[in-house]
Amino acid sequence: MPEDVFGNLEEWGRVLERLAELERSGLIEKHQDDLVRLLRYPDNWRLREAALESVTAIRGPTESLIREACNIMMDDDLYYQVRILAAEALVAAMDRLAEGRQAGAPRLKDEVREQMHALLDSPQAPVFHQAILRILPKIE
Repeated sequence: MPEDVFGNLEEWGRVLERLAELERSGLIEKHQDDLVRLLRYPDNWRLREAALESVTAIRGPTESLIREACNIMMDDDLYYQVRILAAEALVAAMDRLAEGRQAGAPRLKDEVREQMHALLDSPQAPVFHQAILRILPKIE
């Protein structure tokens, strides 16, 4: 099993530098599993936000990357800013998913749309509902 490109996530400054380096070099595409690890890391908001911003640089997002961004968007225990950032990352991922030939892409897009509609049907802060209402048409 290859070593994680980011190593110890507690060294977040170094991790952010490495993430920026991967984006600049165009190699971020090859490290989507490592991005998923950053998205799942609960102990540093900077890493999670930087990873979500990096999703927009991915030309062929994997299902696991999309699902993890969706998990963040749906997590009522997280702050709204990161949930909105996740929804925006999903829009970029959905656009790129549609361009690719990934099996299961239509099903995955339908699932993300359903999750966004579920958010609109649930009690959320108005700012979050407004963001979802702004984002949803971009993937429908």
